[in-house]
Amino acid sequence: MKKFLTALLLSLFSFFYAQDSIKKPTPITKDTKFGLALSGGGAKGFAHIGILKTIDSLGIKIDYITGTSMGGILGGLYGMGYNGEQLKEMVYGMNWRRILSNKIPYNQINISEKDEYNKYILEFPIIGGKPSLPDSYIEGQYMGEVLNNLTFPAKHINDFSKLPIPVELTSSDIVNGGLVMQKKGSLALAIRSTLAIPAAFAPVYIDGRLLVDGGLDRNFPVQEVKDMGAEYVIGGYTGFRLFTKEEIKNPMKMIYQTHAFHSVQDFNEQKKMSDIMVDFVTPLNDITTKDFRKYKEIIKIGEQEAKRHLPEFVALANEQKRLGIIYDHKLIEEVKKPTIQFTYNEDNGTPISNPSEIQAIRSLMGLKEGVYYDAKTINAAIDRVFGMKQYDRVYYTYTDSPDGLIMNIFVKRAAQSAVKLALHYDNEQSVGIILNYTYRDYAEGKFRALATVDISERFKARLQFQKFLDTDYRWWVSLEGNISFLKSNDLILRFSDNHDASNNLFFPNYIYRNIKASTAINYSVHPNAVASFGLNFNAEKLNRSVDRISQTFTDLYSRKVYYHTNLDLFFKFNQNNFNKRYYPTSGNNLQFITKYYFGDQYGLYDLKQIQPELYDYLNPGSEEYYKPKNLISLTLNENYILPLSKRFAIKANAFLGTSFSPQTLGPSDGAPYFFLNQKFNLGGSEYNFDGMSPEFNGFRQKEIPINSVAKVGLEVQYRIYHKLYLTPSFHYAAVSDELSPFKSNTKLIGYGLNLGYESLLGPININISRNDVLNLWRAYFSIGFKF
Repeated sequence: MKKFLTALLLSLFSFFYAQDSIKKPTPITKDTKFGLALSGGGAKGFAHIGILKTIDSLGIKIDYITGTSMGGILGGLYGMGYNGEQLKEMVYGMNWRRILSNKIPYNQINISEKDEYNKYILEFPIIGGKPSLPDSYIEGQYMGEVLNNLTFPAKHINDFSKLPIPVELTSSDIVNGGLVMQKKGSLALAIRSTLAIPAAFAPVYIDGRLLVDGGLDRNFPVQEVKDMGAEYVIGGYTGFRLFTKEEIKNPMKMIYQTHAFHSVQDFNEQKKMSDIMVDFVTPLNDITTKDFRKYKEIIKIGEQEAKRHLPEFVALANEQKRLGIIYDHKLIEEVKKPTIQFTYNEDNGTPISNPSEIQAIRSLMGLKEGVYYDAKTINAAIDRVFGMKQYDRVYYTYTDSPDGLIMNIFVKRAAQSAVKLALHYDNEQSVGIILNYTYRDYAEGKFRALATVDISERFKARLQFQKFLDTDYRWWVSLEGNISFLKSNDLILRFSDNHDASNNLFFPNYIYRNIKASTAINYSVHPNAVASFGLNFNAEKLNRSVDRISQTFTDLYSRKVYYHTNLDLFFKFNQNNFNKRYYPTSGNNLQFITKYYFGDQYGLYDLKQIQPELYDYLNPGSEEYYKPKNLISLTLNENYILPLSKRFAIKANAFLGTSFSPQTLGPSDGAPYFFLNQKFNLGGSEYNFDGMSPEFNGFRQKEIPINSVAKVGLEVQYRIYHKLYLTPSFHYAAVSDELSPFKSNTKLIGYGLNLGYESLLGPININISRNDVLNLWRAYFSIGFKF
């Protein structure tokens, strides 16, 4: 009996202890304040939308909100008045690949920088004279623009307690340590700081402190929402879980686990203070923080998991209605105040002291005091500054005042110099490594200098210098030098070669060496358009490429075939507002080029006896030719892209290359002679920005040099999945050896199919094409960024 009584007492003690450890429901009165705490979790945080939609559907009133990382984004926007359904639509409509990158749309890059933008795999800033790693993977310029758009109606609110629902967002001081609650300032900047995952996203300066993701100190801020005044708390958790013994055999998960311990332990304490606790960890077990592409699946899981707690939500909603607590949730209305002042600051908040730099920023933005500006206008102004690529990040905040708004512009300066790297391969030329060194000084000297070299069998190099002449960055002078050694694809060269294997001779390859030097004065008509007038020097040389075996069976006296130098005065207009450099889906690229050639000097080596046909092809004194005087060429190249849907886009191309000369026909009534660098070069399956070389199906790049050409092309680009594109194409051209192609009887038709993929190494293209001239299928493969 004594043992039975002892066991009974122990059982009763255990029962009452267990009951005491279970959180008792918080009593609700008419004065009870209700809080919402949403955790971080990267992409997994989309699940919180399920809670927000449930709150809205039942009409539950929320008085205070705290959030971390993704929970901070959704919580901050919900506090502004967005509802759960609006936030779901927002997530569905976002271009997450662009947001989570360092890239902004190509059409927002200044025309003076487009030639170098998005051409390299890696970029290392030069700090202290040595290449260094960037301080983060993602600076988040486009992300900041999106956040400013979403929070624009609340731009005049600098105290988050004045939002329709008071909000506080967590951040961590990465320098001094400790939790920092964002309660005042710019809501967009506060959201940006709470999602700044260390090393992934660049940290943010606020009030002199360098802040990162608040999840380092408090991923699930229940205590903080209670500190705001909440007595009844709804919580949503999408954060860490601890891996099993088997899982931590993976070294990366082992590292992750060491960070998760503190967060999971803190969560176990925070959830005890929650009245309705929706724990998404187990349902999201197969989802990672970076699975942003799975947003539909995550939101669906969030909605399903919130329904499991529906009885608790319904009970709360009924109690609120019984007590007369009113749900009144709507988006804050924008107060349209004028901007009365601008301030210019470095990223850490220090005012910019250089008057020239301030004037440059001011000129690029083009905004004036005393005027109201909407979000679209402001973001376009910020993009014009960022598009010069002098800064890694450009953003703004507003300070409210009785007379209007003060706009505070912040810039994070890019390293003045950087080393860049890219790889490339194609089956027409060779494999190579591209190295680039770029130095910029737009604040003082207003110039950019760069050197690029392609280390490969087909060597290429480029030197360029451009200096702006005004504070508006409209006028600039440019100097440029290029050298290239490429295997010539010239089909006429091969047809003109009369050597054959039956005579124990060979078909040599030809290497085309080209050296260019140019200077120009340029005027930016628009950030996406430039007019240029300049002088170009061109030296070209053609050599045979003879392998050692052929040399033993032949007696070719010299590898030299042809050289030619000349000058040309040129005028060029280039307008480019493609939304992407590769596989664009909207925009157009218009090029108009006219050149006046003079100063021709040429030489033909010992060809006449050995290769008479080739000699005749390259000899301007041949009876078949007359050499035009005062030759003027004209090129018009328009590429227009019409988006039909998210997956389909139609690309149309029209190209005209023609020439003019007052020279009348010579006595032989022959065709006009053009040197190689005066010809238009037809061929290739990849779009290039060279206005003299239109692509054409079934030919290798620059395979058909011709005096004049008129060409149209039509392509249908279909995005199969994510970054994979399928593009059938049709090309039609009229070509002529005369000055103009319009009276030509030579017509070409080509068709092809391209499979393209946007990879980390650069675009990958697999192309199959054919035309009615060669009547054979051509296959082309390339990977990587082009020189």
